[in-house]
Amino acid sequence: LGDFLAAIQGSNLGGGNHAAALLDGQVVNWCKEMLGFPTDASGTLVSGGSMANLIGLTVARNVKAGVDVREEGVAAMPQPLRFYGSNQVHSCHRKAMEALGLGNRALRRIETDACLRIDLGRLEAAIVQDRTLGLRPACIIANAGTVNTGAIDDLHGLADLAARERLWLHVDGCIGALIAIAPQHRHLVSGIERADSVALD
Repeated sequence: LGDFLAAIQGSNLGGGNHAAALLDGQVVNWCKEMLGFPTDASGTLVSGGSMANLIGLTVARNVKAGVDVREEGVAAMPQPLRFYGSNQVHSCHRKAMEALGLGNRALRRIETDACLRIDLGRLEAAIVQDRTLGLRPACIIANAGTVNTGAIDDLHGLADLAARERLWLHVDGCIGALIAIAPQHRHLVSGIERADSVALD
């Protein structure tokens, strides 16, 4: 019945006071509640995890570009941006860098520890090095469940580092974000509520 109604209505979910838009908003509100996000946070439903990550990284780029990149374009940015993720990040993040006009080199892959979590010391050193080279560190991409092993980065540690360095924190939670609603295991993704953006599937 839901498919039938969606097909005949042809809803534009960009706005409007109709059932499909209200349903979108309700599901987003449930997701915010499950992850501990503030009630005034925004969100939207998209086709899948890769698109959700692309949207989160687009917002990070726009906020950290140093110019109105939506108006002026990436060529107007005063410094090249750098995004950071572990060497375990999903391939959609590389593709996002390309789609955002930043290039694959904008995503710096950081080595992991024995538990396949991003190495915080190496990440911090990379940020310092990039600033020295005249680049603009912009965003940390954290994993809340990698595709290969389900590894979860130290989200509180990354949130602390992002706050100190004034970086956007995006969490790719497409594999594990919803552990947040499992009473015995929610501690595994503690800190996800401190992210600037989260993608979940």
